[in-house]
Amino acid sequence: MSRTLYGAYVVLWIFSLVECKVPEVRVTCIVSEDCILPCSFTPNNGDVNIKWYKQDALILSIQSAEQRLSNDQVRLFSDNVSKGNASLLMKQVDTRSKGRYKCVVNNVTETYVIATVEAPISAIFINTDPSGLIRCSTKDVYPAPQVQWSTKPSLPPAALQAITHMAPGGKGLFTVESVLKQQNNSLDHIYVCNITSKYGTQTWTASLKLQEISSSEGQDLIIPCRAPKDLQSFSLVWTFTTVNKTTDVLEYDSRTHKSSRSWDHGELEEENALKGDVSLNLQKPVGSKHSGIYTCALSGAKTRHLIQTRVVFTSKQGKDFLKYNLWMLGIVAGLIALLAITLVIKKYRAKSKRNQEKAEQDAEMQSLNSAKTLEEPEAGSKLMTEPSGSHS
Repeated sequence: MSRTLYGAYVVLWIFSLVECKVPEVRVTCIVSEDCILPCSFTPNNGDVNIKWYKQDALILSIQSAEQRLSNDQVRLFSDNVSKGNASLLMKQVDTRSKGRYKCVVNNVTETYVIATVEAPISAIFINTDPSGLIRCSTKDVYPAPQVQWSTKPSLPPAALQAITHMAPGGKGLFTVESVLKQQNNSLDHIYVCNITSKYGTQTWTASLKLQEISSSEGQDLIIPCRAPKDLQSFSLVWTFTTVNKTTDVLEYDSRTHKSSRSWDHGELEEENALKGDVSLNLQKPVGSKHSGIYTCALSGAKTRHLIQTRVVFTSKQGKDFLKYNLWMLGIVAGLIALLAITLVIKKYRAKSKRNQEKAEQDAEMQSLNSAKTLEEPEAGSKLMTEPSGSHS
């Protein structure tokens, strides 16, 4: 009998746990938009008592048509309360709206709602600066996202030492900027920056390719740019930058196939653009005027692809002047070499002459010494053979 009672108690305890289990719902709210926290109950013909709490603090209460505790930020769908709908409408959500909410109806029905708040990524930017850094950024994002760099062809992660800054603004939304140093062989790689929301609901991608072109002034030039294969629909903007001044060249939309030009010198080939080739045809460029950086910016769904081309035009006059300078330099170098050779020859001849004169002097001195040596024995023999006057 005791075992039976024990089993009954266990069953009742399990049923009590099931009945006491409170429903919990998770909702993601978007910043600056309205958000609904769901709560439903079984309606009856009597009065309805609805209370909403946030972190155990009462934020809304409806006990009858005359009694209400609410504010401008939250309200109920009053027309649907009689149908069992006690959902809470939050107006113009901000980062402070996140938290744990509780809905209590007639002091019986309880529903918990976990509200998270997100400001989705709406744009991504990538560019270079004169110091050789590549910058990838976005703004007005919440919570702070994740930034990851890669290259095509791939480089080891140790080679990509990026520095990322995330700063919240006045409304608590983050501005994100990640800075990466260019590699020594930057023209051989495409830099790719991925920014992913904290909840993994979206990923935006920006890529950058660098290239260089040299050409002659007055000669038409095609600056290559092709949309990636996975970018089917895109908008295009060509810009020209020189001395920290950026000018729009032309725009193109792949969906409408319409383009507009701001420059008379640049245009697209429409047939090629339909195939994704949006290279810029630069006509009759002037060296000093059109040398600079041309940027082809392709924007699509959650993606942005840039091709930056540094173009240097050499004028014909500049070439002739350089050629003249090279000729003059060659002539001057030749004269200097001839003068150096002449000086060496003169120095060599002077040295040879001095050596010859010294040799002649040495020979003459040797001859004089030899003659003197011969005269001394002859004088001695004369003194020995001459008769003395005293003996006579």
